Amino acid sequence: MSATPACWSTTSLLILRRENLLATDIDPRDDDAAVAESETKTLRPSEASSAPDSAQERAVSWRAFFSTYLPALILALGTGVALPAIPALARSFDVSFGVASGVLIAFLIGNVAGTVPSGWLIDRFGRRRVMIAGPLITAVTAFMVAGAGTFGELLVYRFVGGFAAQMWLMSRLAAISHGAAANQRGRQVSWMFGMDHTGKVAGPLVGGFLAAQWGLRAPFVAYGILALVALAPAFFLAHDTPSLERPTSTSPSRAKLTIREIVSPRLVYFGVALFAGLARGPVQADLLHLYAAFNYDLDAQQIGYMATGAAVLSLPIGFLAGWLMDRFGRKVTMVPGFVGVSLAMVALALSAFLQLSLFWYVVLFLIGITAQALTGGSIQTVGADVAPPEARGMFLGLWRFTGTGGSAIGPLVFAVLAETAGYGFSFLFIAASAGVVGHLLIRFIPETRAAR
Repeated sequence: MSATPACWSTTSLLILRRENLLATDIDPRDDDAAVAESETKTLRPSEASSAPDSAQERAVSWRAFFSTYLPALILALGTGVALPAIPALARSFDVSFGVASGVLIAFLIGNVAGTVPSGWLIDRFGRRRVMIAGPLITAVTAFMVAGAGTFGELLVYRFVGGFAAQMWLMSRLAAISHGAAANQRGRQVSWMFGMDHTGKVAGPLVGGFLAAQWGLRAPFVAYGILALVALAPAFFLAHDTPSLERPTSTSPSRAKLTIREIVSPRLVYFGVALFAGLARGPVQADLLHLYAAFNYDLDAQQIGYMATGAAVLSLPIGFLAGWLMDRFGRKVTMVPGFVGVSLAMVALALSAFLQLSLFWYVVLFLIGITAQALTGGSIQTVGADVAPPEARGMFLGLWRFTGTGGSAIGPLVFAVLAETAGYGFSFLFIAASAGVVGHLLIRFIPETRAAR
C-alpha cells in the first residue's frame, strides 16, 4: 500500500467517524498511532456483509447458481446471439463507420442513463422488482430491434435496451453487496461476469448461423425469447432487501448520506472506475468487431468466429481472477490486467499505423482480450467492498454511473478519433486510459479485500 499524506488520513478519519464507516469509534484524544491504524481500516469492508450470517450467500451454492449465474448465462447467451448481427445490421442502413458506431454507443448511453435511476428504484422498491423488470424490458426492445425500419428507430431501441440491462445488473450487484461475505464477493461478481463470457462462447456461432439462414433480424428475436426465459429464476428465487433498509423499532436509525458524503471519501476509487470504463468501453461495445468489419471486410459469420474465440480464451481466466481476488486481494489481478491491456492496445495501434494483415490483428486482439479478462468483475467487486450499507443502492448507482459513463464516452472518443485521425490513435486512447488505471492502482489505491 502506498503511503498517504497525514492531512488526508486525518480528514478521512473525521469523515468516516461521522458517517459510521469504521467498525469502532476512535477517541479524538488518541495519539498519531490511532490515526495511522485507521488508514488500514479506511473504506475496507468488514469480514461479513451487512446480511446476517444465516442469510449470507456463498459463491458456490445452488442458490447462487440459480439466482445469479444461470440468469446471467441466459442473458449473455442472448447478447451473444445478437452480437455478430449488430455490426452487419448497422451497415445495412448504408451509413459510415462513425454513424454506424451509434448503434453500439446508444446501448452504452442507455446503460449510463439507467445507473442512478436503478439505484434509486432499488432503494425505494427493493431489488427484486428491478431484477424482474430489467429482463422483461430487454425482451420487448429486442423484438422491436428485429422490426426496426429506420436507423433512428434502431438507436432508440438500443438505448432502451441498455437502460434495461443496467437495471438487472444493478439489482444483482446490490444483492451480492448485501448478502455475500467479503471473502466471497470476488468470486460471485467475477463468476457472474464470467457467465457473460460463457454465453458468448456459443451465442455468436448461433447468431451468425441464424443471420446467414434467416436474415440479420432473426438473432434479435432469439435474444428476446432468451431474455424472457431469464425472468424465471429472478421471479421464483430472488429474495429482497427491505426498501431503504428501514430500521426496525429495535434497531438504531441511520442518517441518510448525501451524495457528497458518499463520494468524497471514495473519490480516487471513482477515478479508477471512470478510467477503467474509458479503457473497457470500446472493447465491450464491440467496436473492435466493427473495426474488423470495416477494415478487413469481415461478415457476420466471421465476426462470430472471432467473438467465440475471444470468449473461449477469456472464460477460464475470468473464473480464475475471481478466486485470486478473494484469496490474495483485488489488486493482484487488476494491476497486471490493466497494464497488459495498455500494452496490447499500443501494439494494435502500431498494427493499424503499419497496416498489418488480419493475422496480426487477430493475434493482438486476443492478447488484449486475455489481459482484459484478468480484470473481469474487479471494478464491481471493489465497489461492493466500499459501498456504505446505509446508502448501498445510491452508491452503486453513482458507481455504475461513473463506470458506464466512461464506457459510453470511450466508444464515442474511439469513433471520433477513427474518423478524424485514424484507427491507430483510437487504440492509443484505450492504451492511455488503461495506463492511468494501472498508475492509480499502484500509487493511490489500498487493498479493499477484508483481512482474514
